[in-house]
Amino acid sequence: MNYTIESARNIFSNTQVADAVPATTAMFAKLNIDDKLAFLWYAYTELGRTITPAAPGKANLQLMEDIFNQIKRMSHEEQTQLMRDLATNADTPISRSYAYFGVNAKLGFWWQLGEWMKQGIVAPMPIGYQMSSEVKAVLEAVQKIDQSQQITVLRNTVVDMGFDPTQASTTEAEVINFTFPRTSQLPQFPIEGVTDPTVLKYIAAMNADNVEAAVALFANNGALQPPFQKPIVGREAITAYLRDEGQGLVMKPTKGISESIEDGYTQHKITGTVETPWFGGNVGMNIAWRFLLDPQGQIYFVAIDLLASPKELLNLVRK
Repeated sequence: MNYTIESARNIFSNTQVADAVPATTAMFAKLNIDDKLAFLWYAYTELGRTITPAAPGKANLQLMEDIFNQIKRMSHEEQTQLMRDLATNADTPISRSYAYFGVNAKLGFWWQLGEWMKQGIVAPMPIGYQMSSEVKAVLEAVQKIDQSQQITVLRNTVVDMGFDPTQASTTEAEVINFTFPRTSQLPQFPIEGVTDPTVLKYIAAMNADNVEAAVALFANNGALQPPFQKPIVGREAITAYLRDEGQGLVMKPTKGISESIEDGYTQHKITGTVETPWFGGNVGMNIAWRFLLDPQGQIYFVAIDLLASPKELLNLVRK
C-alpha cells in the first residue's frame, strides 16, 4: 500500500480528541474586539485562580524590552488602542513585531500586560464595563473544560493576533522565541508496550529540546500534525514549528501499542501527558501520539492529539 499523508491521518481513527477546544476557540473568534480583550483580561485574572501560568524568566522578557518600554510610556488610551490594533491585525510597528513572536513569546507578552493591568501600569478594563453575554458564554465554556484543554484555548486566543507579515520578507533570526532551560537531566520514560527505537529517540530528543535530532528521524517528505491543525510537511517546516512550539515541553509517555502493517510500515500509538513550560508540573495535558513509520524506520507521519478525557489514556484499541 502506498501511504499518503491523508491516508496516514486515519491510523488509530478511534482516538477521541478534545473537540471542545476548537469549538470554544471558534466562540472566541466571533467576539467583537472589545469583548476579546475583556476575555483576555478575565482569563489572566479570574481563570488564573485555577490555572496559573508560570512567570517567564527575566531573560525572556528582555527580548521584548524595547516594546515594553514603549507601552509603559503610552497613555491608557494609547495602550487600549494598541491592544485593539493587535486584536484587529492592524498594520502598526508593534503589531508587526508581535507577529514575529513565537507562541511562547506571545503568551509571555499577554502575561506581562495582564500583570501590569492589575498594577495599573497598563490600562485596565474601562470603568463601568459590563461583561456581555457572549463573553460570559466563552468564559463558561472555558471553565467547563479541563485544565489541560484550557491551556490550548488560551494559546489559540493570542496566536493569530498582530499584523500578518506574509507579504513581508522574514528570516529565522527575526523570530523571537522564548527558551526554557532544563533545570536537570530528565529521566527516561519507558513506554509499556513500545520499544521501537525511532519512537523512543523522538521522545528523548524532544525532552532534551534537541529539535535537530528529532527532525532527523523524519522522512524527507514526512509530516507532523499538531492538535487541531493540518499536517506540517517536510523537515524544514517541521523544524520551524518545533522551534516555536516544542521548546520546554516535558513529554511523559506511559503506554502504547505497536504493530506491523502493509509493505514494511509500522504503526504505533502512545498515550501519556505533556507538561508545558507555562504551567509546569501543575497541569499535564492528556496526549496521544500516533506514529506511522516507513520501511526504513523513519517517521512518515505523527499526529499529536489532545485527548477528550483522562479515560482516553487507556484507549489503545487497534483501529
